[in-house]
Amino acid sequence: MQDNAVEVQTLPLKEPKQRRIWELDFLRGTCVLLMIWDHLMFDIVSIFGPEWASANDKFTNILEFANNYWDGGLREFFHPIIFCMFFVICGISCSLSRNNLVRGIQAVLFAYGITIVTSLLGDGMVIRFGVLHMLAFSIIFWCIIDFITRHNKVGTSALCFIVGIIIIIVNGLYIEFPPDEFKPGLEFLGSWYHTDNYSADYFPLLPNVGYVLLGASVGSFWYKDKKSLLPALDKYNWHKPVGIWGRLALWVYILHQPVIIFLLSIASYTIFTPGNFIFI
Repeated sequence: MQDNAVEVQTLPLKEPKQRRIWELDFLRGTCVLLMIWDHLMFDIVSIFGPEWASANDKFTNILEFANNYWDGGLREFFHPIIFCMFFVICGISCSLSRNNLVRGIQAVLFAYGITIVTSLLGDGMVIRFGVLHMLAFSIIFWCIIDFITRHNKVGTSALCFIVGIIIIIVNGLYIEFPPDEFKPGLEFLGSWYHTDNYSADYFPLLPNVGYVLLGASVGSFWYKDKKSLLPALDKYNWHKPVGIWGRLALWVYILHQPVIIFLLSIASYTIFTPGNFIFI
């Protein structure tokens, strides 16, 4: 007697979604939160604080606190370190992502959207080449390097390292021996071309692209398996309140200043300078 066995086809199981590397989100989130704090202090120093202090002497201490932070040695020391760390993390993300060209184009569109919007606020507020512009071009530059090496991971990593070092050295030479003449239109290249009011948020390509490329270079070795280097510390979700800011870094960068200014304007209208929004 012949068995009429029914062959059952099973669908292949979906591969589990790749877990995010928690320490990268945490470090990126830390940088983002410090950026928000930095810009909050700047807004108080340059926009709101003087009005608050002139309206009521008891608010002078807020302005003094913000001024002490802004001109203090602590900010002067840590500010470049935090941003360098942020740029290196962006480079590491390039070595992990599968769609860097899309990320780069998206960042370019957002960056110049910010330029258009801020240009409506006047010359002193326009962001012509800020941190997002620089990161957008850095990601696209990584894509060009990856294309040149034909997507060979070792080749891309090596070329990123070489180009990154060259960029940092060239930047150091230009700082030591700046050009004799200013060339308008080249401010985005390096700080030696920078002029007053060129960009409210200013991060030129040199040396910052170098830090991104070095991050991409070391990231391909440190995270070649795309797994956390510190899995033992990934317990109890202690890092998530900070890490979520790192995951949303692009949106936070785009939206944080309007939100800060809106909230400070409301505080001004209701508490510090009743009836006066100051900025709005």
